[in-house]
Amino acid sequence: MSSPKSAHAVMSLGMAVIFFCGIATAIGRQSAEQKKTLGPRTIPLYAANKDGTPAADLTAADLDVLAGGSPVEGFALTKGGSLNKLIFLVFDTASISPNLLSKSKKIAEKTVSQADGYVRFIVMSIDPLAGLRPICGPTTDKGLVAKCITKSVVAKQSDYFRSREASGTGIRDAYPEWAGKTPSRMAKQEKDRDLQQDRSVAAGIIASLRTLNDVLRRFPESDKIVHLHSAGIASSATTNRSQIIFSEQGDVSSPENAQLSSPDAVLFDQIKSAGRSLRACGALLFLVNPAGTRVGEDSSTSGEHTLHMLANESGGRYFEGSDKEITQVLATTEQGYYELSFPPLLDIQGPQVAVEIRAKNPEVTLATVTHLDRARRFAEMTPEEKQAVVLSVLTDGLVGDLDLKVGSIPVEVQAAGDEVQLTAQLPFELSQSEWDIFKVWRERGKGVVAVEKEHVLSDGPLLTFGMAPRENTVQDAVLVHARSGTVLVCQLKDGPRS
Repeated sequence: MSSPKSAHAVMSLGMAVIFFCGIATAIGRQSAEQKKTLGPRTIPLYAANKDGTPAADLTAADLDVLAGGSPVEGFALTKGGSLNKLIFLVFDTASISPNLLSKSKKIAEKTVSQADGYVRFIVMSIDPLAGLRPICGPTTDKGLVAKCITKSVVAKQSDYFRSREASGTGIRDAYPEWAGKTPSRMAKQEKDRDLQQDRSVAAGIIASLRTLNDVLRRFPESDKIVHLHSAGIASSATTNRSQIIFSEQGDVSSPENAQLSSPDAVLFDQIKSAGRSLRACGALLFLVNPAGTRVGEDSSTSGEHTLHMLANESGGRYFEGSDKEITQVLATTEQGYYELSFPPLLDIQGPQVAVEIRAKNPEVTLATVTHLDRARRFAEMTPEEKQAVVLSVLTDGLVGDLDLKVGSIPVEVQAAGDEVQLTAQLPFELSQSEWDIFKVWRERGKGVVAVEKEHVLSDGPLLTFGMAPRENTVQDAVLVHARSGTVLVCQLKDGPRS
């Protein structure tokens, strides 16, 4: 144990950046000794009376629940449950001005402060050029969430105007300095620039919503509520324009020309599809429009109609008004929050099952999910997803919801030439089966990670394997039994060392 090479085999915990689903996923903390197993499946449900007040006294007897078209018996309804609640706070910095973003941040900070200590939060932003960007979470640390919102959520609307010229997407001025520029020609050029800006922002928002949908699917067992703070896609970006030139000289600015406008059916279909996808992945969408009362819905810069479209297609809700009004309405809505639970749907055929929940009282309206995803299993994941899970276990977290049994296992380390030999004591019931050995090297302070995988068939309770030391790295080994979902982090018998 005193060999210098043995020191490289120390199993210590650190931080790593995990790229997953095309974005960097921030990971919450979870003890390596904690076991995560499937319990009753829960879904979020918001109930309101016809007059808009929260329906605060519902019981299971007040609901009809169907899964896959069949009635569900023995389900339970819990008022204000939060153990499985996961709130995504997503800020659309591409469409919100700095002043309006400050308003959204106040609303979000109030939402965080009013939550109990069991609700988990994930903070993200939609940036004009980077798309969906994770900031922190999932975490129950309300102080950390508030700090991340204050320091890391920054308006990027003006940055996009500056970057447009550099990226070559601007409209080039084809006229020399001495050419006559009529006011109408200059106005048309400016209008074209605005249209191009709005369309670029629209494309970024649609792409970010698709990525968000992929992220949400990684948490099939969480009660997911998305608070999307956005001014929406400007109406000017949802309109196709064409021009009929009547000028014999081909003057595009001639008053004799005619301009035709028509709705962009493709963009509207993309917006509707994004809303339906969010609904299908088992998430509730709350759309918070900080510009709702400042900009008229008929204005070319208003995106209110696209937010209403998202709310309708996703089955979510739309909020606008002053920051105090929105905060109050959100707090009132939470008074009608329930968790509906029923046994695990491990026998689901296919990736998900349709769920229908109806209130027996026609005066009560419900906002809830329409689909449940089947529980994720490690054996069904892609190689990249498996590596992401292993790395997040080493950094005290899990990527999404998984049926895993996570623990530690003592190992003995011996020097053997250019390698160190690690010997692990396997659980007796799994001592003669297939194992995946993940060997991980993380460079100190650089965030560079190297992973090697070895597949072995153990023939007894002792499993021995080799690992080459690398300078200036934290080295870890993780044993995974894919069939049972057992994940064992190797540790030295006499405890971690540095």
